[in-house]
Parts: sequence; structure tokens; C-alpha cells
Amino acid sequence: MSELKAGNIHTLDLVSQEDVLAYVDKLSMRDQEHVLLLSRLPQRRLLEHIDLDKVETYWVTTQDVMGSIQPSLDQISDLVTKRVGNHAGIAIIEGIEWLISLHGFSEVLKFVMILKDSLHRKPWSILLVVAEDIFDEIQSAKWHREAPSWEVPKNVEFTEFANSEDEHVEVTPETADEPEDTTTSLSFLVRIPKEGYSKDIVRRRILQWRRMGLDVSGAEPALFQESDERGFEIYKSVEEKVRKAVELDNRLDILEENGWKSEVTKMRFRIRQLTGFDEVEKRIDELI
Repeated sequence: MSELKAGNIHTLDLVSQEDVLAYVDKLSMRDQEHVLLLSRLPQRRLLEHIDLDKVETYWVTTQDVMGSIQPSLDQISDLVTKRVGNHAGIAIIEGIEWLISLHGFSEVLKFVMILKDSLHRKPWSILLVVAEDIFDEIQSAKWHREAPSWEVPKNVEFTEFANSEDEHVEVTPETADEPEDTTTSLSFLVRIPKEGYSKDIVRRRILQWRRMGLDVSGAEPALFQESDERGFEIYKSVEEKVRKAVELDNRLDILEENGWKSEVTKMRFRIRQLTGFDEVEKRIDELI
């Protein structure tokens, strides 16, 4: 299916929240529109998936904390319609099934109709994320009359700089996240060259590493350096540690196949913290 078009409201069937957040992350990379996300996850969890500097986020919760919004149809509607009145953008609202459980189907459907009206001649689109199996046949027909189904396109575009060794190349959408080795849960990602270094690219790489389960907090200071040269040095030191972790993880697969499952689990945890490489490598040599 095509990209969301301005002035439309659609429904995305919730299959995987990670897929939804990956789409939000890619939207934020384009810098073409304002991205508003109302999520059932708090910001500390969203940080693992998206750049909070580029996405306006609210945690939909009954807790009264900073960055939250109550699961009130009026409050959510007021927030979204105010944003729609300015700029251009995309609003993604998760947890629709929870709102239905709180307020009932009819009230939430009215809420959707209000949002739909607010989009008239506005450069905004709205995506409602909902587990559609909560609808009966009649409800489904009514719902999709107001907010037709939509799927995330398979070719959402974004670019990233990387290289194999010394070359400076621009990575295409098909190869940007392509691993050099896909035989393990940790994967080699193409290197970021000094010439292609930027804070935005490093921020996205940190997110990629976090999704692998790596503790790359050591790379975060690179995001706050005034000098890109100093930032690159910090990033590069962590990148080398990550590559060493991937190499060791590859070797742990052999041990796991040989029945050392418990020991492998402990060692995998250590290398994902980017610590204890010498001890882990020594133990691997002993067991293989």
C-alpha cells in the first residue's frame, strides 16, 4: 500500500508493536513532517526504539507524570486537533482497544469522527493502531467506514552513510540495515566512516544496537560533543567493542550446539554489556 496521504485517517491492525515503532522511527528520520505519537509505553521504553528529540511523544496512562496524557477522549482529541491546526505531520495513536474498553465502542467511534473532521484540508494524517480482533462484524464495518485499513509500506525510504573499510558510500534503503553476517542474533552493521559521521546517524546507530540488546551507553556522550572529531572518536571506540562482541557471539553459537547452553547464556549476557571480552574469549578457547 502507499504512504499515508494528508487529510486521511486510517487504521493499522496491531500485529507487532515493534513494527509500529520502527515505522515511527523511520518517519522521524525524514524530517519532512511533525510526528506525534501517543503510546501505551512510557518514554523510558520508547527511548529504545525512537529518537525522542524528533518525535513528540505522550504516554497514555492514568498516572499523572510528566509527558503523560490521561486516557480521556476529550484530552486526546484536544491535543491532536491543536497539532493538526499547525504545521504538517502524522499522528499515531496506540491503545485504541484500551480506550474502547474504558469508554465503549460508540463513544470511541464518535471520537474518531471528530478527528476525521479536524483533518479537512489540513496537511496531516492520523493512524489509529488497534488490535482489530476486538471488533464484531457490525463494529468492524462501522469503524472501517470512518478509518479504512492501512499497512506500513515495505519500502519506507531513509538513507544512512556507511562503508566497508575506507570507502565513503551512501547506503540505499535496501542495504542500510543489512547485516554482514546474519547467522546470529547479533549482526555486523556496516561501518560509519569519519566523512559520513553526524549526530543523527550515530543516534540511529545507537538505536539499532539497543534493539540487539547491547548496552551501548558508552556511545551516548558522542551525541553531546561540540566537536564532531571528538564525537567520532567516542563512537568509534564503542563500534570496535560491538564488533568484538559480535565475533564472540558467533563463536558462542558453536558452544551452544555442543550443549553448553547455561554457560553460553551467562557469557552472552556479559558480551552484551560490552565487558569481560578477554575472560569470555579465554573460556571459549577452553571449551571448544
